[in-house]
Amino acid sequence: MTGWLWPPLEGERVRLRPPAPGDEPALIEMATDTRVRRYLGGPADEATAAARAARKMTAPAWGQFVIVHVVTSQVVGSGSLARKRGPWEVSFQLRWQCCGNGFALEAVQLIRDWFFRYTTEDLLIATTQQANAACRRLLVRAGAVLAGTFEQYQVVQERYEFQRACVRVI
Repeated sequence: MTGWLWPPLEGERVRLRPPAPGDEPALIEMATDTRVRRYLGGPADEATAAARAARKMTAPAWGQFVIVHVVTSQVVGSGSLARKRGPWEVSFQLRWQCCGNGFALEAVQLIRDWFFRYTTEDLLIATTQQANAACRRLLVRAGAVLAGTFEQYQVVQERYEFQRACVRVI
């Protein structure tokens, strides 16, 4: 794989880049917001969220990114590429007030295209709670296919797959 997101990925609405100093308030806000964390294990307390945000600045992990609005340069979300359940998995979240603007869809498409362009992997997955209808629709719009369900954290999860052969990388 190449270096991590350099240069940053840029679309019409969003730019994806590694977390940087100054992103902490947005990261803390997302981690503590019950609406944002509804399908992501629930909110963290302020101290835990602040420690995690600080760690992203002092010890950045490969695969972590923030989603930045290209017009305002404001952090609107965050995400990661990681091996959680075997295959590589993309995860993302948006600040509550930024939902519904197409930011997450564009971010998923950008990271998906980057992944298939710069890796030799043929599979990228995303999982979401079955109850999260908005995320399920977004993943299908981004080109993912429902591959199955499983139970985790006492709730039904759905696994979606992006296949290299089904994605046209531009």
